[in-house]
Amino acid sequence: MKKLIGALALAAMVATSAFAEISFGGWVRTLPTFVGSNGEDIKTGALSASWGSPFWSRLDASWTSDDGKVGMVTKLATSADGVATHDDVGIWLKPIDMIKISIGMHDNFGGFRSGLGFGSWNWLRPSTIVVTDEGITFDALPGKQGVGLLITPLEALKIGVLLPLEDKLQRGDTGFGGTAVAAAYTIDGIGTIKAGFFGDYNSAGDASKYGKIEGAFDLTGIDKLTATFGVAYTLASSDYWKGCLANVKKKGNKADGAALDPTKADELAQIKANTWSSITSTYLLKFALAASYGITESFKVSGNFAMMMFDDNVSKDPAMQFGVGVDYALSDVLGVVGDVR
Repeated sequence: MKKLIGALALAAMVATSAFAEISFGGWVRTLPTFVGSNGEDIKTGALSASWGSPFWSRLDASWTSDDGKVGMVTKLATSADGVATHDDVGIWLKPIDMIKISIGMHDNFGGFRSGLGFGSWNWLRPSTIVVTDEGITFDALPGKQGVGLLITPLEALKIGVLLPLEDKLQRGDTGFGGTAVAAAYTIDGIGTIKAGFFGDYNSAGDASKYGKIEGAFDLTGIDKLTATFGVAYTLASSDYWKGCLANVKKKGNKADGAALDPTKADELAQIKANTWSSITSTYLLKFALAASYGITESFKVSGNFAMMMFDDNVSKDPAMQFGVGVDYALSDVLGVVGDVR
């Protein structure tokens, strides 16, 4: 990994000796909560850092060469634990206009993710939501460190390849088995068609999981309406699913490694929540859709829906998730949101 970074850094230095364009950006977000007391206990409506807990603020910086062929990205986040990097961090090269090579940490490389955020998701990231708003219909290329290749042979077509690289290359989650490939084709005035393979190779004996195949369509051709529909299918050996049910039951009775007591109401609720989270991450087939309509410039309504179907060894019943919500901008800096999920 260090040799690859060194080689790419050397190429960047050879290509240009000065960075002419430098940009900085960042944000600080706070979330007021309603607080009440009955004289003994203090009750709060919400207790969490806003969007990206535990980060309090972020600072982004980027550098680009005069000819636009070399660049660097650095993103820092502050929290009670200090300062750390987040999302995209690395260096990139464009040997020719249609090819971009990037090495470092990637988050949504190439911008393939489909979905939308509305209501409380944009602020609190509710823990009860299993299929996240932003990638509900099409996943992002996985946020891992490695080498990314973005190819744009046509203005309407882009192809992304992300090869995760760790300290030790092996055929597994952290090696070549995690390779992801996605493509998107935009039809002017209508929308964008997407397809991708997201590698997730892992094996326990003869039970193997290989990854997911996904497809989606983002509708953008109707004024004030944003809509997206997607399908995902998990590739795995037949024996893989047989081991999933045992894992689901095990995870359902664990929280941070500690066993829970099902005779206690609050711990029983945690068991059910853990089981739900575990089982929906092992779906065989997923259908999802999301849409948002701007009634006015300040007011929009949104909704999403996902259905997950399983191998019979995991569950014979499908799981469903849905939500509706509203966002109203009172001003450029103040808004009100509400949703039911």
